Formats: sequence, C-alpha cells, structure tokens
Amino acid sequence: MALQITESDVDYRTAVAAIVLEELELEESEISDSGHFIEDYEADSLSLITVVARIEKELGVAIPKTELGKLTSLELLIGAVHANAGESKGA
Repeated sequence: MALQITESDVDYRTAVAAIVLEELELEESEISDSGHFIEDYEADSLSLITVVARIEKELGVAIPKTELGKLTSLELLIGAVHANAGESKGA
C-alpha cells in the first residue's frame, strides 16, 4: 500500500514546523526533519513542552505525556501529531 499525502498532512506539517521554528527561535533554513531538538538546536525541555502545548491548543491534537521523551525531531513530532490526530478528534 502506497503512502498517500493528503491536504491535511501538508497542513499539519506546515503548522507544526511553524510552531517549532517560533518556539526554538530558528529560521526555516536552520532546521531539518531529522535534526535533534536538544542536541542540534539546543532546545530545553520547557521549550519542547511549550511546543506540544501549542500543538494541542492550536491544532486540537493531544499528544500523550508518555510520548514526549520520544519526540526528538521535527519528523517524529509530525508523526506523533498524525498518529494522535484521529484520537483527539474522536474524543
């Protein structure tokens, strides 16, 4: 089965990336999908909690606190948003 990218996928990616860029005070050219938030961008745990809180507030997607330690890159964070998007809307 081929992975299909829908309009909502693109919207989530754009929105999550914008939140991360703003909270970590980065320019778009400074971040990559696989860059490690703490090691590569010198983020701290408070800024990452703020990112997740903004995602919940602005996108309506709740990410379980048990997953926070695993969300070390933009790619993983976007994946978590997609994985939890249906659950948040169905609740």
